Amino acid sequence: MGLFSIFGKSNVVYFPGCYTYFRFKEHFELYQKIFSKLGIDFNVVEKKICCGLPAFEAGYDNETRKIARRNFEIFKEAGIKQIITNSPCCYKMLLDYNKFLPDWNISVLNLWQIILEKIETKPSLIRSSGKGVVFYQDSCYLGRYCNIYDEPRKILKLIGYDLKEIPDSREKSICCGSCGGLTIVNPKLADKAARERLMQIKRAGINRVVVSSFKEYELLKKNSKELGMEIFELGEVIGLALGLRMPKETEEESDDESDEEKILEETQANMDFAEELEEDESENKKEKELDDE
Repeated sequence: MGLFSIFGKSNVVYFPGCYTYFRFKEHFELYQKIFSKLGIDFNVVEKKICCGLPAFEAGYDNETRKIARRNFEIFKEAGIKQIITNSPCCYKMLLDYNKFLPDWNISVLNLWQIILEKIETKPSLIRSSGKGVVFYQDSCYLGRYCNIYDEPRKILKLIGYDLKEIPDSREKSICCGSCGGLTIVNPKLADKAARERLMQIKRAGINRVVVSSFKEYELLKKNSKELGMEIFELGEVIGLALGLRMPKETEEESDDESDEEKILEETQANMDFAEELEEDESENKKEKELDDE
């Protein structure tokens, strides 16, 4: 919980997203430590389901609306008024919930702006300054869709990094291949896009890249090994700057067995939610039949 939740639960929920919670759970814990260190008020609800973006991008509008409605119910039950998320794709999707739910009344906050303001206000919180040149790879969801370009860059500069740009960045940034489900429907093309983007960055004399999305992180890290490049997620460098202990699995991702456990956990969660949707649909159908009678 955040500092302001000592005397009761916060009405601000931290929504980590599927990738953070299921595949990078150690970073889910790290982000909570970052929030506490910076004095960011937050709460975590036990029940976690997908934001609905994969269903929306696949064209399943009705299913997306059901997922949004279920999330809204979970938030209302917990007394949630505001949402923060470190996931660019979840941030974009949650901002669009009002297009699916006419009664949606929960604010989605810009977490990157909040973190920036906290560090600007209390620079003494920085325990270890970043060193060297880094390149910030813009997330398509955060940049193109939400017009958030400056906040992550300002954070990196504040904690001591020398930020270098290349021509194809910010509004002209080239996708690294992690968006729109490409890693699932055409993984070879996604890898090709990732390698081409990394080569472009490397040709500019930059060997370290910071990203704000775990989908980008996973894809670029996989394709960076032969190039001698380092990939960091924004939360990692913020955590290091604040003097927080990094998760044990940050240096080298978990082994195959641990990865399999994460996938199984995520699959089971999705199956449980699918059953819930079927039950709700069945109940609604029975109620409609009774009304018709």
